[in-house]
Amino acid sequence: MDEIMNSRSDSQEVFQRVWARVMGAAPAAQQTAAAPEAAPATVSAAAPEPAPVTAPAPQAQPVMAPARPAPHRPQPGPQPTPPKPQPCCLRQQVLSSLEQWQMARLLARRAGTQSRQMSNIAAQLHQQAKQLSTAYFLQSGVRYWPVAQLTRPRMTTYVGGLRQLYQRGQALTEEFHSCRSHAATQDLAQLYAQLAQAGAKRCAQLRQLLEQTHM
Repeated sequence: MDEIMNSRSDSQEVFQRVWARVMGAAPAAQQTAAAPEAAPATVSAAAPEPAPVTAPAPQAQPVMAPARPAPHRPQPGPQPTPPKPQPCCLRQQVLSSLEQWQMARLLARRAGTQSRQMSNIAAQLHQQAKQLSTAYFLQSGVRYWPVAQLTRPRMTTYVGGLRQLYQRGQALTEEFHSCRSHAATQDLAQLYAQLAQAGAKRCAQLRQLLEQTHM
């Protein structure tokens, strides 16, 4: 009986050692078996975060050099306007011829030895006034003869009167030259040409009279 018991105890001991060995591996195996299987790692395809929007860097403005003031230039002064030619006014030319005629008559009274020459000049100026008055009548139908408007000429000496008559005759002769190219009719242009030629001769005659006087 003791042998049986001893045999059982030995067997029991062997069993315990085997069991212990089995149990020593078993827990680990059990633990391994009991542990839930790790879920496969799933890589979630998360939407990538949007890249931060950065404002574009301000472009550097070119540095402009300070404008240099323009050099001061003196402004040109007003240009003198050239003298305009006198208009071809027959009325005024008639009056001017009569005024010169009156002056020549007054000079003829003071001329002494030159009285005859001055009387001829006065007659020429009177004829010139009549020609211009006729031309004005042909254009306008108005008879213009302003003898009543004449006033006594102002002159201190005979020589001074000759000089004044020469200057006025020369100015009127130049006006005849200018009006010739602007005449309204061919007949008037021919008249201006004749008067300009006669005026130039008369001015030359007055110059000769001045040369003959004793200054």
